[in-house]
Amino acid sequence: MATQLKVHPSFFKEFATKTWVSPTEIVKELVENAFDEDATKVLVTVLKGGSIAIEDDAGMDQKSMEKFLLLGSPHKRVESISPKLKRIRTGRYGTGRLSFLTSFESMKIRTKRGSFHKAFMIDGAVLDKLFKGNATLGELRAPALKRDGTELVMSGSKAEADVPKLIKEIRKLAILRQPMFEVFIKTADRFKEWDLKDAQKITAPDIQGHRIPVSLQGGKITGEIVIARRPLSDEERGIAVMVGNHIVTRSNFGFDTKLARVTGFVRCDSLTSRFADKSALIEDDEYAKFNQAMKTFVIDTVIPGLTEYEDVLITREESKIYRQIDKVLGQAIIDTLEPQEIVQGYEMVDVKEVVRTTSKEEKKSKHAAQVQEYEESKPLAPESGGMAKAGRHAEPQSYRSVPVEEAAPVEGEVVNVIDERQADGTVIRTKKVRRPILKKTFALRRVGFKVIPYEDESDSRYSFTNENVVFVNKANSTYKAEATRGDEFLLRHIINMVAESIAKAKHPEGKDALELQNKLVSEAIRIHDYSVMKR
Repeated sequence: MATQLKVHPSFFKEFATKTWVSPTEIVKELVENAFDEDATKVLVTVLKGGSIAIEDDAGMDQKSMEKFLLLGSPHKRVESISPKLKRIRTGRYGTGRLSFLTSFESMKIRTKRGSFHKAFMIDGAVLDKLFKGNATLGELRAPALKRDGTELVMSGSKAEADVPKLIKEIRKLAILRQPMFEVFIKTADRFKEWDLKDAQKITAPDIQGHRIPVSLQGGKITGEIVIARRPLSDEERGIAVMVGNHIVTRSNFGFDTKLARVTGFVRCDSLTSRFADKSALIEDDEYAKFNQAMKTFVIDTVIPGLTEYEDVLITREESKIYRQIDKVLGQAIIDTLEPQEIVQGYEMVDVKEVVRTTSKEEKKSKHAAQVQEYEESKPLAPESGGMAKAGRHAEPQSYRSVPVEEAAPVEGEVVNVIDERQADGTVIRTKKVRRPILKKTFALRRVGFKVIPYEDESDSRYSFTNENVVFVNKANSTYKAEATRGDEFLLRHIINMVAESIAKAKHPEGKDALELQNKLVSEAIRIHDYSVMKR
């Protein structure tokens, strides 16, 4: 009996279905498949109940259908350029076609190109047959599509799709930057063929900053590196490494601490990505050459560019608004949070008060006691000339007199007391008080927060805080609306965001932060409105 090596059905099942493990990754793979087949538009529809439909405007004919049904076919690697639009294809072995089985029970496929059209269903039952070499698919009696295109409807969801996360992940696809290729997404209760109404276009992030072109090893390594104007999110940070039109990984080539604001991409088609899911690079000789070339480029070009690029550009009008924010929020913090004081110098204050006496003896007695008290507590030597003691501030002292009717307790050192008897027997006592001149210094800049605007239509955030900087997105619809209403509305809106950041930094536990935020905002607006009224 001949010795035989066999394949167990579970081996194929694990390989075919566990490469892509989430609805998000499955959708990204199918969108890339549409790109490879020369689609110019792709519509992703997330349906009520968890089903997802993916449609394109390319479609398959008899020949391309045969290639689609041959799992593991290397035709994309052999035919690496698409036939019509001459695109560099992202796929290689056609292993992603059954990836949907990780998260869905079945997929209905309808396709049409010219006079050819076909409709059929794939579900988990085919896996038990495929290890023998083939599996017959049941064709569906369904009307042909109204256009050339392909329609994939995945049903029986095992995991609910997170639409915001799906959009975020699709935006990472490098193919979104290619000409003549658009991806749209929508949600709907029911599926309707090729219905782009209310669909949102997903665009690649356009990060503003200093752009550095890359062309190394005679054009084998090409791309563009961006030193971003604003801090980057974890998804944006790092240089994307591409093989063909597929991003395999992101890397800082060993300079993680220095390249926190660096993004972009480099493409090297001589690299080899891992089989099937293409999520890692094979570290062979080609990879070693590529890695060394990129490290040298980062050291010679990218890192020097970090110090040369000015990352904050603020218009004169914006500068006026942000200075006002600094002023009113700084004062609000002084009045409501934790004021701090420093001694700028000292001043001499004459404080007058009325002392009534009934006899000369009382007057003499009180005067003697005051002179004795003064001699015991006098802080200045006679030869000091009115300057502070050694070891204290030696700024010149200022002098002013507080009228009798304004007399109030004054903190400081009493250095002299003079009583003057009036005609009616009343005594006016004048105290010379030496007290420090204090300045409150706890302004916004002492907190460490500042406001920097940026403009990025592809960034859905209105604002965010990073390293004590509040970044405000001028391209956001809310910012535009407030700016249209006038500087006062925009000012108040930004005050609220900065106050929120300060409050969260002081009280991250939540409730106290909210109370502090409201207190800061109300105080800042009160100060601002009062200053406007005075003008």
